Amino acid sequence: GADAVVHAAATVVIGRDPSIASAAVDGVENVLSSLPPECKTFVLTSSIAAVISLDKPSLTFDEDDWNDYSSLKNGDAYGYGKTRAERRARDHCKNLNFVALHPGIVLGPVMTKPHTKASPVFVRNLLLPKPILNPNSAHFVDVRDVAAAHCIAVERASELNGGRFILCNDETCESVNPVSLGKVAAEACPEYQYTADPLLPPWKFSLAKALSYVPVLGPRVMTEYERRVFEARTTLSNARAKTELGLTFRPHSETVADTVRGCVQLGIA
Repeated sequence: GADAVVHAAATVVIGRDPSIASAAVDGVENVLSSLPPECKTFVLTSSIAAVISLDKPSLTFDEDDWNDYSSLKNGDAYGYGKTRAERRARDHCKNLNFVALHPGIVLGPVMTKPHTKASPVFVRNLLLPKPILNPNSAHFVDVRDVAAAHCIAVERASELNGGRFILCNDETCESVNPVSLGKVAAEACPEYQYTADPLLPPWKFSLAKALSYVPVLGPRVMTEYERRVFEARTTLSNARAKTELGLTFRPHSETVADTVRGCVQLGIA
């Protein structure tokens, strides 16, 4: 048995494939249906994708916000799935202690080469080098801070019951373009070489954006969600995580540097 269950598994893919959303929703359903009778606490690793709603007039968000914009039709199956999954878990856990954690893009020490192809791929591509996905609305957090938040959520679940917590380092509460990681890495770890080329440079984005409005063909070139996320400048508040969880987020430069060193130790450089 188990007094507490943490559901941290997820498929992080950008696109409108229904299987992306169903992985999040079905995954939560499977775990919820398997909770032992003695379980008193359920902690869900959600995402800032369940908070950020790109159709809002103001692109400043905190835990009171929900992503009611994303859908399969507009091309954000991931955000759609994470939002549905959290709502499903919240409804199911009315008689349990329930806490939802909402990390941004997770960087930090990496343990295996396959791991470098997940969120740390932004730093990995600086070293290879390969072009970097470059939306304007990226927010980052250290994996060690995410781990600490999970421990706190389990230990203080009854006190935190019902809470949502955005996990994002102080420097990227105001969104940054991932291409900026090149400059951060060069200053934090100058002993290595970095190339920070955007996957969609301005001319290519402008062309794809124009083509995206063409009937039938357009969404195959660029979805409505992709148009918005590449241009939006979003702002998040991590105040609740700091005041209620007692977290102090690691500096962005430290996180990037440790991601670089982890990649290098695994032979990626």
